[in-house]
Amino acid sequence: MFGEAFIQFYEEDKKYFETGFKDLDAFLTGVTKGSVITIGARPAMGKSSFAISICNHLLETGKKVLFCELGTSKLIIERRFISAKTKIPQPLEAVKSKTEEWEKITNAIQFYNDKNFEVFCKMNLTVDELEEKIRAEKPDVVFIDSIQCLQMPKAPNLTEAINLAIKEIKRIAIEYNTIVVLTSQLSRAPEARCDKRPILSDLRNGSLLEDLSDVIMMIYRSKYYNDDDKDTKNQAEILLRKNKFGDLFTVCLKTEKGIFADFSTEDYIRTVFS
Repeated sequence: MFGEAFIQFYEEDKKYFETGFKDLDAFLTGVTKGSVITIGARPAMGKSSFAISICNHLLETGKKVLFCELGTSKLIIERRFISAKTKIPQPLEAVKSKTEEWEKITNAIQFYNDKNFEVFCKMNLTVDELEEKIRAEKPDVVFIDSIQCLQMPKAPNLTEAINLAIKEIKRIAIEYNTIVVLTSQLSRAPEARCDKRPILSDLRNGSLLEDLSDVIMMIYRSKYYNDDDKDTKNQAEILLRKNKFGDLFTVCLKTEKGIFADFSTEDYIRTVFS
């Protein structure tokens, strides 16, 4: 019956996906299962850190999360999760036991163990292996960091291979009733523009990444290009470049030592008047 899916979604009144950032979530209220969300940025802008911040919030709201890390070791990604949760900058190994900071670290480890959460690290993960893992775990949300690190299907060129992978990931999201969050590298095109804020055409390879993503968020940090800009050194702009569930918008977040957070009123006052 036409409208059945809509009525069910309306009556359930559930939030399937939240980032934990107040202003951003105001524009993402309608994200449904079967959606693909892409986070794109140039290197060192904080793609993985931003994804980890969102993942932590989803865990706090009781979601079952599978985080597929394709570009680094399990030790490194676990360290980054613990740092984000405790707000203790790396290296964590420098923290001595029997201190308040060490207690925060052990509490963070326990937090992750108590949640429906798995970090799955595998270089050259294939789409078939990804589908098998999702079929077995049945997560509410899947993170893939990053799409370019997948082992691509055979195709005449890289662009077509990524398009095939994206098409399969979209199918998996719909078929297994989950939300997939991808991080993606961007091309060097922003470096040649006066305004270096990324746009949709900067997505590296794979035109279908733009077409099949339901939400595309891009990260821009002025400090990356101008280290002397003290006014914006702890700021990151989250540019909502595509949003099937609402309007486009730019949200300014506080970022320091790889940790993202909302600005408080005091933060804004300090930033503007310092």
